[in-house]
Amino acid sequence: MRLGIGWNISHPVSKVAELAARSEEFGFESFWLHENPMLGDGFASLILACRSTARIRIGIACTSVITRHPVMIAASAVTLQNESDGRFVLGLCLGGFPWLPLINYPVQPVKETRPLRRIVEAASIIRSLINGGAAVVPGTFYNVKGFRLMAKASKPIPIYIGALGPRTLRMAPRIFDGVITSPGVLTPLDVRRLVGWVEEGEKDGRKVEKLAYVLSAVSGNEAEAYAAIKRDPFFIYQLSEVVPEESLEHYGVKLDKLPEIREAWRRRDLAWAANLISDDMVTALTASGRKEDAIKRIEEYSQTGADTLIITPVGDVEKVLKTFAPLNSA
Repeated sequence: MRLGIGWNISHPVSKVAELAARSEEFGFESFWLHENPMLGDGFASLILACRSTARIRIGIACTSVITRHPVMIAASAVTLQNESDGRFVLGLCLGGFPWLPLINYPVQPVKETRPLRRIVEAASIIRSLINGGAAVVPGTFYNVKGFRLMAKASKPIPIYIGALGPRTLRMAPRIFDGVITSPGVLTPLDVRRLVGWVEEGEKDGRKVEKLAYVLSAVSGNEAEAYAAIKRDPFFIYQLSEVVPEESLEHYGVKLDKLPEIREAWRRRDLAWAANLISDDMVTALTASGRKEDAIKRIEEYSQTGADTLIITPVGDVEKVLKTFAPLNSA
């Protein structure tokens, strides 16, 4: 199976460079960074990852077309492509739901916010600019009248999209070079469902790389690994705001505590939320536990049709890297 490593910038920026270098040393084929403007600048952090590595693909998965204008996304992408000597992958998305309403960008209703149109317009501008052309897009959300970058990319820059909806995923192969089918916390069954929508879009003849994030905590003590996941703010957010209840039910997870977990998350009482999360929730949504259990779980994710799994370490990072490195076929 092909495995990458994912990270977020809630950790010190120096750790981004360190983990990228360790990921390359262990033979992982790619290194990916979540961007969250509440935590820091993903593009700036990836410069350090570029300088600490020589071979591994470097990707941002994903950056928001709302919090960044497409012109600046294109400029940053060209900079990173040249800094990495052609190893950069640009991932685009609408953005994180927790912060969009806080900056006056409503997510719903979709008929009014039209997220797919926004992303397609942004991608059109970015593709024109990174390919050396002038962007001319009189769009609904962006109006660019012939802007051109003076900087040139040393190699073509792949553009991927991060999405969950069936319409966007079916459309993706017509416009994008790859698809990130999971935001980080989904069951194998859900990943398979999302990949299936991409495959439907591939029937026109264009195949794209399909990726999925998988959180993982590994320890000789199963309870210790589960506890690390339960304390992870990203896991708590995804469980509270993103994961479909029916997905958990399919894996036999009891949902009686879920309303209370959601309420704890919304008042940012992470300690109480962690206390309410069950072991079954962790096993359904991550590849965690003892080494052998984590490997068995990642093998389940590898059967979903995703080409690349992006493993996000939680807790003992080094142990996660050592656990999965032997499985990497890149």
